[in-house]
Amino acid sequence: MRTSLFRFRVAAWLPAFVLGFFALFLSSCEKEEKDTTDYAARDEATIQAYIADNKLTGFERQNSGLYVAITQPGTGNKPTKDQLIVAKYKASLLDGTVFESNMNTLGTFDFDFGQGKNAGWNEGFNLLSKGSKATFLVPSPLAYRGASNSIVPANAVIRYDVEVVDIIDYAVRDEATIKAYIEANKLTGFQRQPSGLYVAITQAGTGDNAKKNQTVAARYKGTFLDGKVFDSNTTAAAPLSFVVGAGQVIPGWDEGFQLLNKGSKAILLIPSDLAYGARGAGPIPARSILRFDVEVADIK
Repeated sequence: MRTSLFRFRVAAWLPAFVLGFFALFLSSCEKEEKDTTDYAARDEATIQAYIADNKLTGFERQNSGLYVAITQPGTGNKPTKDQLIVAKYKASLLDGTVFESNMNTLGTFDFDFGQGKNAGWNEGFNLLSKGSKATFLVPSPLAYRGASNSIVPANAVIRYDVEVVDIIDYAVRDEATIKAYIEANKLTGFQRQPSGLYVAITQAGTGDNAKKNQTVAARYKGTFLDGKVFDSNTTAAAPLSFVVGAGQVIPGWDEGFQLLNKGSKAILLIPSDLAYGARGAGPIPARSILRFDVEVADIK
């Protein structure tokens, strides 16, 4: 239980392609330290020559050295933190060799804002909105540096042709999902908190509600909205104890238990931003909405 409910940080998932590059990057660090080539200057000249030779237009150079040409404007706001970007893309070398693409598949590449394939990719998508199409020319320091594989050489300039299929706000998505869950399961008694947390007290307790810095002893069962149980201490010898408001548990618990007193039972429906957000934890996938059936055994 404690390894899933209590806060901890796990490495964010990365596509297998990026993991492969990452591993190669680690193994090549010693060699890179001895390399005195100014790749930023080399890549700047390479990109400018590529644009001129191919008679490309519309590119704007960013301060980082990234070049971006927006070939189709989108609509709405640019993406922000706690949003999911849904994308189509083609990745190629400047000689035209394509090494990744989902342009001709049914699937999309979905990633959280700021957690895409590399720094150049992330910076480029920050400039786009829903429906945008663009080309990024990414210098090697913003791409994969000295990492390489059988197709992509070390210190390669990368071209991405991309399309923003959608930008999804997790708070809006989670709100709609929770409301639909309550309605579909004919649940009653829920009160929405300003944070987006939903709480239904199913059994009244006695005394004052738990306050910050007090220790709560709790029984609980954690489930996904499909009913699958991912954690529970209902049959454990002792309840779980934690200090309220100290960041020892997920934010949805810190907030929810301050609405409860000793002996009370409740259901907490916790949006992903108040649970494990973009990283997930153990058996809990990233961006999961969680349900907890809880009981306050004691408050000290």
